Amino acid sequence: MSTVIVTGAAKGIGAAIAEAFARAGWSLVAVDRDAARLRAAASHWGQPVATLVGDVADRATNDAAVKMAIDRFGGLDAAVGNAGVVLAKLIDGSTSEEFDRIFSINVKALMYLAQAAHKALAKSEGSLTVIASKAGLVAQRNSPLYVATKGAAVQLARALALDWAHEGIRVNAVCPGIVDTPMLQEFFDAMPDPDASRRETEVAQPLGRLATPAEIASVVLFLATPAAAFITGVALPVDGGFTAE
Repeated sequence: MSTVIVTGAAKGIGAAIAEAFARAGWSLVAVDRDAARLRAAASHWGQPVATLVGDVADRATNDAAVKMAIDRFGGLDAAVGNAGVVLAKLIDGSTSEEFDRIFSINVKALMYLAQAAHKALAKSEGSLTVIASKAGLVAQRNSPLYVATKGAAVQLARALALDWAHEGIRVNAVCPGIVDTPMLQEFFDAMPDPDASRRETEVAQPLGRLATPAEIASVVLFLATPAAAFITGVALPVDGGFTAE
C-alpha cells in the first residue's frame, strides 16, 4: 500500500486531496493546525489515516510527518505541500509580520517538507507535488505578496525536479485557478464588495464557473501515480482556461 503526506488537509483543496488519495487506497498522513477540523475531516476518509496537528512553517512539523509515515506505514511514496494562506493587500499596506507569515507558510513550509521527505522519496522513487496557483504563472491585482509566494512555489518545484531527477523523484506544481473554497471566500470578504468580486471572478473564467476542490484533487492524485511516471518539472494549470488567454 502506498503512503502520502498531505499538508493543510483539514479543509478546502487539502481535504479534497486527502480524500482522493484515501479513496484510491493510499495510507495517509494528514497535517493541519486545526485539530478539531482535521479530526472531523479524517473521520470520513476510511483508509488508514494518521493525523498530525502542527504548523508546517515549523521544520519540526515536517520532520514529524515523514517520521510518522515511516513508523506507521513503512515508508513514503508521495508528499503534497498544500497548506497556504492568502493576503489580499497592496504592498504599501503590508507589514513585516504579514510578509514573514505568508512567505513562511507558502514557501518555507514547502522547503521544509522537501528537505524532510527527500530521503524517503528517493528510496521509493516517489513524488512531491506543491500546490501553487495560477497566480504563480500570471500576476493578479491586490495581492502582490501572495503572487510572489506562488511564483516561488512554481520555481521551487521546477528546480527540485531537476536536482532530484537522477534519484527517480518527480516534482511538479499544480496551479489551480479559482477554486470554491473557504480560503477563497476569505479573499472575497477582504474586498470592498465581496459579492461583486465573486461574480466578476466567476464570469472571468473561460468555462464560466469556479473549480471544485475535487477537480484539483483528481489532478494531484494523477501526478502521484504511475500514469504520470514521465511527468516532472511541470507547472500544471488547472484553471478552466484562464491562463490560455
